[in-house]
Amino acid sequence: MAKLFVLILSLACASLYAEEIYKEVDSDGVPSFSDRAVLGTEPVKIQKTSTFTDDSLQRQKDMQSPDTETKTKQVRYSARVTDPENGASTRDNSGALTLTIDITPDLSSGDKAELLMDGQKIRDLQASGTVALSNVDRGTHSFSIRVVNDHGKVIDTGPSTSISILRHAVPRPAHHGGA
Repeated sequence: MAKLFVLILSLACASLYAEEIYKEVDSDGVPSFSDRAVLGTEPVKIQKTSTFTDDSLQRQKDMQSPDTETKTKQVRYSARVTDPENGASTRDNSGALTLTIDITPDLSSGDKAELLMDGQKIRDLQASGTVALSNVDRGTHSFSIRVVNDHGKVIDTGPSTSISILRHAVPRPAHHGGA
């Protein structure tokens, strides 16, 4: 039995290195194998190994996984400030500002939107609509919306909208030390 195992193993190993295997049977009926053709040998047909890979289990896991990185289709969002327009100025001495937000398509389960002002998150958003801000400092500010998945990974960032806030400033009197 051990000789048969060695023979099979030899055939398998030899098939990795040789294109042809040759068999010779001696006068006692004992076969021997070689990768060289000599007088009295005959070629041995070796079938190629067939390999089958079943990836259906992995595909099924990917489809059931809540992780958006493994989803086959990633939702692409359009998320932007539509009003006031980019480059607009608004005057309000209290610093009140109302933004109109458009997010399409509607946010998927697990995804959320964030309103950014000057690159910093200032508010979570659930959907399109209006957002009222108060006491916004005077000056020019950049607003944008980013969409993140339930793991906090940014999956989309909308364009930046620049808006100038004009507020009345009362100059403070210069403080002079008295004698």
